[in-house]
Amino acid sequence: MKIGIIGATGKLGNLLVGKLTDKGEIPTAIIRNQSKLTINIPIIEKDIFSLTANDIKDFDILINTFNAPLDDPNQFITSTEHLIGILKETTGTRLVFAGGAGVLLVAENTMLVDTPEIPAAFKPIAESEVIAFKKLAEVKDFDWTYMAPPAMMEYEAPHTGTHYFSGNKLGINAEGKSFISYSDYADAIVEKIFEPEIHTIVGVYA
Repeated sequence: MKIGIIGATGKLGNLLVGKLTDKGEIPTAIIRNQSKLTINIPIIEKDIFSLTANDIKDFDILINTFNAPLDDPNQFITSTEHLIGILKETTGTRLVFAGGAGVLLVAENTMLVDTPEIPAAFKPIAESEVIAFKKLAEVKDFDWTYMAPPAMMEYEAPHTGTHYFSGNKLGINAEGKSFISYSDYADAIVEKIFEPEIHTIVGVYA
């Protein structure tokens, strides 16, 4: 399978590279600076806004782990618009989007982004992620899966090897927490690469 990973040297992207190579895949790293890559895999050295349809047309799967700067959350929207534009020009490339928790429902017709659970400092980020998702949700020209983490996700938290799916709802575990480690979240993304759910939100928690 031909897999491209946007942001392959970031926290999540790096984990995905490792987990996919462990499965015998050889993903392509789509990164701004190839000097940050510590594994010998194919590279496209471009930022997300410079990617073209020709760059991605041969991928079966394009994984987006792009994370907008805290001071410019609008890039969540503009980067998603750019990806939609170039993916519409491809045939057979599926987008697996590592998204945000804000889109998940905490009650009927109430998203997490619309609750006080989102700290004020992160509200603009969550709102931009939701706007970006709504743009993606309108698209039927290509296949996509939106992987939504729980309310809390920690990079340093241990890998448990366990994760659960919650559809478009916020996942809460038996301890009453909406939580997952980055590594377990990466496991869930890899699972849905090989067992896809199309044109939908896939909530994840552990």
